[in-house]
Amino acid sequence: MEEDLTRPYRRWVEADESGNDDDADAACRMLFQAAERDEPVPLTFTARTMERISAAAVRDSETARRTRIGLTAGSIAGGVLIAYFTAGAVFALLIRALVWMFDVLVGLVVRGAAGAETGASVWGVFASLGRAASAFVADPTVTFVLLVLQGLAILALITLQRLLGTDGESFK
Repeated sequence: MEEDLTRPYRRWVEADESGNDDDADAACRMLFQAAERDEPVPLTFTARTMERISAAAVRDSETARRTRIGLTAGSIAGGVLIAYFTAGAVFALLIRALVWMFDVLVGLVVRGAAGAETGASVWGVFASLGRAASAFVADPTVTFVLLVLQGLAILALITLQRLLGTDGESFK
């Protein structure tokens, strides 16, 4: 039976490779006519085929699950690395923006104080307060550092309180 199929198969491949589509179609028809059988397919063949298909589906689902796990872990690790290496630049940008904002506020206060310096009225009092505030906030970097130090002091106080416990716990 195999020799009956080998000859039409070779004709089909040769005609297809040579680019002769009509001969390739005719050889393909001859191959399928030679391959037709009148005997039924055994049930064991169907059972084995279905078992192999289900085993392949299980392997594919396991491969897909491992791929998802790997991609998720890689994405998390990549995100952590990106956050680690860009955190300095992001914080520097945020600090620059905050310093710029303080600088603009100081400039507004100074301009308001300088513009309101005419006479001893309510605006004169505001001008003096503006000058005092601008003297205090003259260097925005120092002010920002003071704010950061206050925040760190608050965090240290909270941490120390949690480490030592509350007063009620120490009397028990």
